Amino acid sequence: MKTFTRWLRSCARYIGAATLVVGGLLLGAPPASAQSCIQDVWQAHGNTQSLTCTANDVTLSSATNLCIVVSPPGGPRDLNNDGCQDPNLQGQLTCVSGQPFTFTADFTMPLTAQARYDLGLYIATDGGGNDGALTGLCAPNVVTAANSSTFINKDSPPDICGDIDDAHNPQVIHQTITTTCSDTNGDNKVNLPWCTTWRQPGANEACDSGTFTTAGTFDAYPGSPSKCNCGTLDIDVFLETASITVVKEAVTPTVLETGGSVTYSVAVTNNAQVSDVDLDSLVDNLYGDITTTGHNGITATTCTLATIPAESNDPGGLNPYTCQFTVTVGAGDTGDTITDTVTACGTDDFGHSNLCDDDPAVVTYIDVSTPPSLAKTATATQAVAVDVQYSVSVSNNSTVDTLTLNSLIDDKFGDITAVAGNVQSTTCAVPQNIAAGGNYTCSFVGRITTTGLHTNVLDGAASDDDGVNYGAPPLQDSAQVNISVTFP
Repeated sequence: MKTFTRWLRSCARYIGAATLVVGGLLLGAPPASAQSCIQDVWQAHGNTQSLTCTANDVTLSSATNLCIVVSPPGGPRDLNNDGCQDPNLQGQLTCVSGQPFTFTADFTMPLTAQARYDLGLYIATDGGGNDGALTGLCAPNVVTAANSSTFINKDSPPDICGDIDDAHNPQVIHQTITTTCSDTNGDNKVNLPWCTTWRQPGANEACDSGTFTTAGTFDAYPGSPSKCNCGTLDIDVFLETASITVVKEAVTPTVLETGGSVTYSVAVTNNAQVSDVDLDSLVDNLYGDITTTGHNGITATTCTLATIPAESNDPGGLNPYTCQFTVTVGAGDTGDTITDTVTACGTDDFGHSNLCDDDPAVVTYIDVSTPPSLAKTATATQAVAVDVQYSVSVSNNSTVDTLTLNSLIDDKFGDITAVAGNVQSTTCAVPQNIAAGGNYTCSFVGRITTTGLHTNVLDGAASDDDGVNYGAPPLQDSAQVNISVTFP
């Protein structure tokens, strides 16, 4: 009676599973709450050994006729509303790295030995770890009449699980799988960890569970510790990790030593084959966020957090993405440089974030030649004497450079920094360093031995700290004094 009851129960499951094919998708897959891998099912049936999976009697060779499920149907990735993702411009199906996705496929399972029984196919749903679908989280499946057009059952009821022999090789099952979008070998395709199981003659127990709720109620498990085969299959679902390249240049590569405005250009190239990149940040190490103004000296910008298409998706010519920003910089010494670096970071279509690159640019300070000036006045020390006191003033009109006064030569009195000839006394001396915006004053007394209008011209020579030399006309001035003598 128990055997008959079990047979009726299995028939009901068989009939139910056989009727759950809608629109070509098998809806009778194991529930998401039952995510057992083959080691769990094997041990749940009273086996204490660990599986070795050293045989290769049945393998998994391909997964074809892929449909990445779009739920609900429709939208930009399902324009024909058939519930399957449309390929991208390169004809590729895609998924987001590290995220779950659901797909249907025809899984081809070839036989490499004699007839085998009760085929099971386990697909890892957690990326596979280090042992594929042996342990962890899996989607367990069994070959049934509901999911296989090549179905054969060499057993008697209540066994409902598919078998394989030379005349029915390979077995192909159409199944829906939800797994993790993962690429462990770097080939930009989804890697699908799997294990196949089977039973050999002499260990062919009844397999009447096409669906299950616990590991102990699922009958697709190996006939011995070695009767399973595990591997990783690449399927034609594309994912890649994009990369970006940043090029920053100084549109105005020089700035006056008094300071001024500097404009930079920034170009960000998306190097991916198919994945667009959304910029998350554009930051300069000196000026901060270059997409906004009003801070750190940024006065203007065209930079935004743009989406940069892949080269192959770039009909508008937006790759590389380019922009400019302008900053105000302070004064500096001639020859000094400003080096600052822009860093761009983004996220690609496959969910990879912190995709960053940076590039510096250099701006050089150049000299501002601001001529100095020299002024000379004369004051007679006696109404009828010939000794005349002259005042000298040298002004440094630069706001950034130090001026060095090297000589003061009068066309009538000669070197006024030394008491000699007609120079009776002097406070003038050279060299003299005159700070930016400063001045130097001194005086000397010159003896005039003629009467009438006396005009003499003073020339100076100076250089700034950028090596620019100055002389007449900026460092030149004249003074006049009228000498008269009254005889008694």
